[in-house]
Amino acid sequence: MSWFCSKCEKSWSYPLKECIFCGNPLIENATRDCCIIGSTKVFVPSTENEKVPYYVYLTEDKNGVKSIIKSQLKFEVGDRIDLNQKTVPRTKIGIVGSGLMGLQISEYLILRGYPIVIKSRNENNYDRILSKLKQKISHDVGIDELAFRLKCIKITSQYSDLSDCSIIIDASSENLSIKKEIFIELSKISSASTILATNSSSLSIDEIASVTKYPGQVIGIHFFNPVKKMSLVEVIIGTETSDKTKEIVMDFLKNIEKVPIFVKNNPGFIVNRLLLPQINEAIKLLESGIATKEDIDTAVKLGLNHPMGPFQLADFIGLDICLSILEVLHTELQNDYYKPADLLYIMVNEGRLGYKTGKGFYEYKTQFKTKGVEKI
Repeated sequence: MSWFCSKCEKSWSYPLKECIFCGNPLIENATRDCCIIGSTKVFVPSTENEKVPYYVYLTEDKNGVKSIIKSQLKFEVGDRIDLNQKTVPRTKIGIVGSGLMGLQISEYLILRGYPIVIKSRNENNYDRILSKLKQKISHDVGIDELAFRLKCIKITSQYSDLSDCSIIIDASSENLSIKKEIFIELSKISSASTILATNSSSLSIDEIASVTKYPGQVIGIHFFNPVKKMSLVEVIIGTETSDKTKEIVMDFLKNIEKVPIFVKNNPGFIVNRLLLPQINEAIKLLESGIATKEDIDTAVKLGLNHPMGPFQLADFIGLDICLSILEVLHTELQNDYYKPADLLYIMVNEGRLGYKTGKGFYEYKTQFKTKGVEKI
């Protein structure tokens, strides 16, 4: 709500009966529809704007009144916004899965102004999902924006509620059978223009696309953990992925300030094809008694100049995820070099999955709680 003086052409966001400059009766506006005519990106924190970078926009309403606003949301010159809500209609994104990566991707997109629909396996998860997102988002936006951001979230257990999403991102567990089941359901409710993406870190895009009506619309969008900090996104191109799909996904990722790289469909893509054999070899070194995990981590950090050692990184990724990717590499490439170390199987079977369970190769006081976290 805003109050406008037609004589002075000034607006107030708080209720006044008369203009403080000329005494003219004010006009009450339910909305403050404005056009963005200029913007700048700010990297230096200021009072009530400690989170950087943020954006400063110069806006102009239908009466020609100009206003300056600050926001974490990314808009373009020419976008129309309601200053009372500080948002513009955005492409709606669907997220299938509310585990660690599903929530991280959701949080990241919400902070960039995208309305999202989260597909949860059952209704019992709704409160947990919303509570987690509210807690995470509140770290990056003020109280004024938090309520509106939460209104941009829809949580459902029905695939049909994803039917009006332009892009649907599968963030389920790294299991080909599960992903195929999901894409069969998505194919039923999506149109020929809907992009169906998977956040898979190693599985075949062609295999997943084979169960859909429009394989040209299927693509891999592999975000890295933690989503907010990792700029890279691997874009995996299937045999039938269309050029139009590639173009739309490229524009989408650039708009959310990620750095996309294209890679042809292959086991493990680029990063995990290089990374997981190193982690596996480190575990084999530990198994053989050649060195301790601490010394192996130190060797990699100081000798190879990596920010984390292989055991620290494996714990952070999740030992179950590491095992799953290595099994895919071993099976698809038919090379025993990629066969997972025996110790990795033992730890996963014991539930020692790393940071998310509080215990892996190391122990952690703070961890992501996996209890009650669904996979689809």
